[in-house]
Amino acid sequence: MPQHLWQQIITGQAKGSILLLLALLLFAYFLPTVVAFMRGHRRFFAILVLNVLVSPAQSVLLHFLAPSFLAADPANPLSSIAVALVANFGLGWVALMLWAMAAGEPDPRLLRARQTKLYDAIAALPLILWFVYGVLQLRPVLAGDAHLIATGAAQPFHWVQFVSLGLAALFDLLLIYLLVVRDRPVAKSRGVLPRVFGFVGTFMGVGILQLPVAKLGMAGQTLAALLIGVGSLGSLLVLWRLGKSFSIMPEARKLVTSGPYSFARHPLYTVEMITICGTALQFQAPWSWVVAAAVIDGFAAAPTLILILALPPLISPPQDLHRVTAAMFTISYSCAVIVPIVSGMFWDWSGKAALAFLPIVACGVLLTVLAPSIRHVPKQRVE
Repeated sequence: MPQHLWQQIITGQAKGSILLLLALLLFAYFLPTVVAFMRGHRRFFAILVLNVLVSPAQSVLLHFLAPSFLAADPANPLSSIAVALVANFGLGWVALMLWAMAAGEPDPRLLRARQTKLYDAIAALPLILWFVYGVLQLRPVLAGDAHLIATGAAQPFHWVQFVSLGLAALFDLLLIYLLVVRDRPVAKSRGVLPRVFGFVGTFMGVGILQLPVAKLGMAGQTLAALLIGVGSLGSLLVLWRLGKSFSIMPEARKLVTSGPYSFARHPLYTVEMITICGTALQFQAPWSWVVAAAVIDGFAAAPTLILILALPPLISPPQDLHRVTAAMFTISYSCAVIVPIVSGMFWDWSGKAALAFLPIVACGVLLTVLAPSIRHVPKQRVE
């Protein structure tokens, strides 16, 4: 790793996108070890040791067999990328990956290890490091605002920013604590896609931070800081109630039904939307709002999909379940086709892009009004 990049990471100045890219490359490099462990490979420890050594071994071989290939042109990024790929993901890495995927009788000790609390803590280590770095990034701004407050030179904005970022730091620290002490999951979603969507949904908002900073007046900066503070405070309170059941990946722990979760199943999504809006205000539009809208849409779409799948058995007797499910899917997919067409008609008719969202807002209002009318049907024993 270049010395200047390491220095940026230590001081909290490296961009989040760079850290995510490095984490993904590191995960890809150790993928043979991950696959071997998840499959309970009986030669897991041998694969782990070889995975650690394969990169330096391939680099040494390239140095003796093809020294000219290692002489990458600094002015040509593609040349440097090609050298890095061959040195780290060459034939040795491919052979190791094939060995990890080879069929065989799993080691029961590794399968049992996946059910332990230690494994859960190790699996959460990348997230712990990410949130530690988040606190590290907030430290210089908090220290600057604290100095201004202590010397009496602070403006109202500095007070709002200090409180809001302080709450954000507390939220990150609480996340770190819960990732360490949380309960072991009792069930997990199978497959790769649920984990991919969990990862993307968690870190999509990082894209806003890569945009140019917006030139805001004092009022705009104060409003953005206030939104971030309110969202962080709400997230802190909701997360405290969620407690040891917290998870980013699709995992089942203890069901929480008290506090904010007695009113909604997704209160953390709701308050995080406030934080996302405050963050989007600080960066140049329209792309900051495009990313924010994508994140908010994901938050909103997830509970909607869950309701589509979970409501039929709750609102219909067993003998009508298949009919109600078919009707819900038919109506929902029909609306998914019809509403965008109607939105386009509003845009064409008025010449104003904003009116294209009017049908979507109308659907949201209609759902809000109709939701309280749903009545659960008592479960019936099927003979």
